[in-house]
Amino acid sequence: MPPSSKPAMHPSSELLRDILNCWDLTFEAIHPRIAIHGSPERCLYRVVVDAGGSRHFLEELDSRTVPRKKLIAARIAHLAARALPVAAPLAGLDGGFVQRVGNRNWQLTPFLEGIEPDAGSLWRDAWRGEALALFLRDLRQASQDMAVDEDVFNLHGYVRKIINDARRLHPNVCAKLAPVFSLIERKLESCANLPVAFCHGDPHPRNMIWGTDRILGAIDWEFCGPKCVLHDMALILGCVGSEDEDALSGPFITAFLETLRDCGLLDSTLKTHLPTWTLALRVAWLAEWLRRGDTEMTQFEVFYMTTLANRFFGRDKAF
Repeated sequence: MPPSSKPAMHPSSELLRDILNCWDLTFEAIHPRIAIHGSPERCLYRVVVDAGGSRHFLEELDSRTVPRKKLIAARIAHLAARALPVAAPLAGLDGGFVQRVGNRNWQLTPFLEGIEPDAGSLWRDAWRGEALALFLRDLRQASQDMAVDEDVFNLHGYVRKIINDARRLHPNVCAKLAPVFSLIERKLESCANLPVAFCHGDPHPRNMIWGTDRILGAIDWEFCGPKCVLHDMALILGCVGSEDEDALSGPFITAFLETLRDCGLLDSTLKTHLPTWTLALRVAWLAEWLRRGDTEMTQFEVFYMTTLANRFFGRDKAF
């Protein structure tokens, strides 16, 4: 049973006081009904609290994730210090980003109250496309002096593993996508020497806290790290493109790509490989639907990946 499906067991007022004391904050109130952006599966428990005159987002972490969470928090703090709009975890009195209280691990982040985009019309918002492209530009600049001791994400190897697993565990799905899988593997071979940069890893619009006309903060950095420079832009392209049959040529994507070009992030060489990276990253979404046993979304992903392959490479005789 994933953490998100467990019934919420809210900490007592006494425990909350002890937890927030680690940040030298006085507990004032708990708000279990306030909706929280981002995936609930990234922690064991989460809730909004008032403390020290401000509103905060409190998470309980699985002990197995604590080393990674500490690393991510340090990276976000680095980016926040360079004015990137992020929801940065707070350091406790001991300087640590994770505090252990009651034999449980806690992280505290200022709560950003944004405006949820309309699910049906997000792809029509040119200003959001421009804002996300500018966020990628600012992320590139803010992360230039950040030391990242981590292997570069190998998309080709990841795709190969997922395809092999699908052949073994989901042969019917694999059979439907066989031509697409073959196309992806062949196209990725020409992407081996593309430049690398620090990436958010999962910067789709739902992982942004939106204001009326700008991004207030980026959340859910679990997949951040060194990746091909196309990674973040391709993920955004694929996610927004799935919103509507006209989305790939809609205002959001048009403004997004134009701004990337204007910022110097998408030159002619990278633009050539962007369709390959966009299609290949959908394999990660397929793997997620298969992991969850979500038949409806698996069927959609088969349809969408086939649609993207035809749109991007329909004239490719090998496809």
